[in-house]
Amino acid sequence: MHGSDSPTSAAREIDFFFGAGKNMKTTAVLNNNTLCILKPHLFKSNMVGKVIDEIIAAGFEISALEMFNLSRPMIEEFYDVYKGVLPEYVPLIEHMSNGPTIMLEVRQENVVTAFREFVGPYDPEIAKYLRPNTLRSKFGIDRVKNAVHCTDLPEDGGLECQYFFDILQAQ
Repeated sequence: MHGSDSPTSAAREIDFFFGAGKNMKTTAVLNNNTLCILKPHLFKSNMVGKVIDEIIAAGFEISALEMFNLSRPMIEEFYDVYKGVLPEYVPLIEHMSNGPTIMLEVRQENVVTAFREFVGPYDPEIAKYLRPNTLRSKFGIDRVKNAVHCTDLPEDGGLECQYFFDILQAQ
């Protein structure tokens, strides 16, 4: 562990590791992938590591991981397709913009379908009854705090990963 001995040293050290000219490339592969978002309530309950452990133990590869503090406009843009479709849209936006989230690029053969099966039904109460070994059954609280977001459609896996691991990185 290291702690800077002064504000001047801190500025110099931060610039050395993260300053101009330091192009921190993502590890995202951006093909044969799906997006998993670990929702803010998992941080508050100290469950992030357990969820990641379960994903890896199930045989999925995590090729990129990044923490975001999403602004309301960013999350509204991402979830725009659910506006007017999900009754919980407004509470979902509030939850997702109210704490840190972790984005994972998840890879495996037939990944979108396989990962959606692993995540389970959208509603954790239904998941507990029908699919008790799924992530949402184990870590979800309700339809807003249902542990994770996962890509809905196979053609969207790459697009959702590209949004967080490429487009937002360029801004």
